[in-house]
Parts: sequence; C-alpha cells; structure tokens
Amino acid sequence: MQHPQTVLFVDDEVNILKALQRLLRSERMNVLCASRGEEALELLQKNHVQVVVSDQRMPQMSGVDFLSRVRERSPDIVRMMLTGYTEMDIAVDAINQGEIYRLITKPWNDDEMRATIRQAFDHAGLKAEIKRLNMVTREQNFKLQDMNRNLEGKVRERTKQLGAKHQELRNGYVQTIRALANAVDAKDAYTRGHSERVGVYASKVAREMGYKREFIERVYIAGLLHDVGKIGVPDAVIAKPDRLDPEEYAEIQQHPEIGAKILEPVDFLREVVPCVRHHHEWFDGSDRGYPLCLEGERIPLPSRMILVADTVEAMTSDRPYRDGLPMDAVYAELTKYSGSQFDPTCVDAMIRLFDREGESFIKKDQQFDIYEFIEG
Repeated sequence: MQHPQTVLFVDDEVNILKALQRLLRSERMNVLCASRGEEALELLQKNHVQVVVSDQRMPQMSGVDFLSRVRERSPDIVRMMLTGYTEMDIAVDAINQGEIYRLITKPWNDDEMRATIRQAFDHAGLKAEIKRLNMVTREQNFKLQDMNRNLEGKVRERTKQLGAKHQELRNGYVQTIRALANAVDAKDAYTRGHSERVGVYASKVAREMGYKREFIERVYIAGLLHDVGKIGVPDAVIAKPDRLDPEEYAEIQQHPEIGAKILEPVDFLREVVPCVRHHHEWFDGSDRGYPLCLEGERIPLPSRMILVADTVEAMTSDRPYRDGLPMDAVYAELTKYSGSQFDPTCVDAMIRLFDREGESFIKKDQQFDIYEFIEG
C-alpha cells in the first residue's frame, strides 16, 4: 500500500512549528507537529511517517533522546535534527545515538529546508525499495532451497524442467539486481543505463582474457552494482554538472564503501562485495585510489576490470557539459594511465576489443546475455 508522504516536526516553540507549516504549505506532503517528545511518539504510533525533524532543546525529553527512541521503534524512519551553530557537540551525540540522516542549522534557509525534506523522502523511498528487493531475493532463495530438497529422487526425469526453472530463477535474480542498479542510475538522467553498460563492458574484458562462464557472470554482476552506494550520496552531488569541490568529492568517495555495506547482508552477493568496495583503487597503489589505496594484485581482479570499463563508459557517454568522446581519445587515456591507474592486462584486453569491434563496442542499448559466454 502506498502511503502519503508525511513529515513530523518536533519543537517546543510554537512559532517555529507554524513557520515550518507555512513553508511546506504548497508541498505535496502531510505535515504533523508536536511540541514534546512524548506527544511526537504518540503521533508516530497513529500515523505512517517517513521523515522526522526534531529540535534538540526541549523539556522532559531532549532531541537526542527522542531520535534515539524513534530509531529503536521505527528504524526505517529518516531522522534529522534542528540545531544551533553553538550545539555541535550535541549534534555529535545525535549522530551516534540517533543515527540521523542530516543536521539542519538554525536559522535555516527556506529553499534549502524544502530541498532537504524532499531529499529525505527520496532517501526513505530508496531504503524501502532496497528492503523490498532484499525480501524478493530472500524469497527466491527460499524457493530454490525448497525445490532442491525435493529433487534427489527426480533428477533424471526432470533434468530439462529443472534447467528451465533454474534459468527462470536466475533471470529473476538478474532482473532484481538490474532494478537496484536502475534505481541508482535514475538519480541522474545522464547516467541512465550506465551500470548495465559497465557490467557488459567488464564482462567482455573478462571473456577476452580467457575466463570461464562463472567468473564472467560475477564480473558482470559486480559491474552492474558498482555504483549502488551512490544511493547514499546526495542527489545534488551526483547530478552536479560542474567540477566537485573538495567536500563534495569526499562525499562521492564514500560510495564504494556504502555500496559494499548495502550488499554485505545478501548471501548470494558475498563474492561481489570486495569487487564493489575496491573498484576505484589505482593499480600503482596511489593515494588517488580509494578507499584503501590497495596496489596491484591486492585489488580484486573484477575491480580492475570494472575500473577500465567504467572509464570507457564515462568517456564515451554524453554529459551536460560535453558530448561523448571519440574512440581515439579513449584509447589515448587508457594507454596513458596503463600501469598507474589501470591494470595493463585489462587495458590490453580492452584495446583488443576496440580493434576488433570498433565503434559497435560502445553501442548504448547493450544488455548482458550469459549464453554469449558459454564455451563451445
């Protein structure tokens, strides 16, 4: 059931609550208000609330204590705190105890406040979608386990049926993962389809290097999910058309670690997690790589393939500030950074693909098909 977007503001100053209600009057959302923590907790029991914004200094129950109780009772609610510039020590407690999504300083900027509330609803929606997709995946695993328990006496008679069923489940698994990747790509219209293309390019590199079907499929899945951590990066940073400032670049650098943490609870993606976590490491161990500045073969091989594929896709795709670059520019970039940013063996495989397939290699409507990679 789709619930209307509802935000709850908690502040003991009635004027502030009225100002927030006026500010969001034209927004398509329900606005609830409470002047005390206990009153707010009662409202949360009676209403489906996605976002809570609490003041810190309130009688009977502080904002830190209130948000901590919200986290314990309803961890899926996105929690934010209103705080003055002089209360940053309290803000640290809120982050640690209430696991808040964002701090909003008083006095606030109206446009920024509206944008922050919208982003909080987007974040809540993405969290709900990830939860739903994980449930779908677990259900598929349970179905497969139940099916396998009953197969021992029927293997010979039902080989063809099982093959078809396995492929159906596998397709559902790949579609679930594609849906998650598409949710990330949808944050920026210019990157739509980016994750699928990176997965396809990386899987072609793996095949070119002589790897077998199971490894090629793992490389594809890791490529498809390499940017899933951007779910946790603000939309304004993801879609910014200009060069990122240092603070924004630091935010974007968090996405491999965020992505790994999103995937870690999913059993069948366990082998993919390190590939996602390390897809921005530099081959020479330079501190330009992240998150751990790993070097050479300490970087998972799929991560090294994905980095080359990601670079090719980014350079050949249109962006707000430029058109996609020609193949000779991509060739020059890969050659220039072979051995420093890129694994030379992966670069060599990519260049062989360029030489053999030409411009058709970077066509934008590609999708992965495992049957392309079955050995003859």
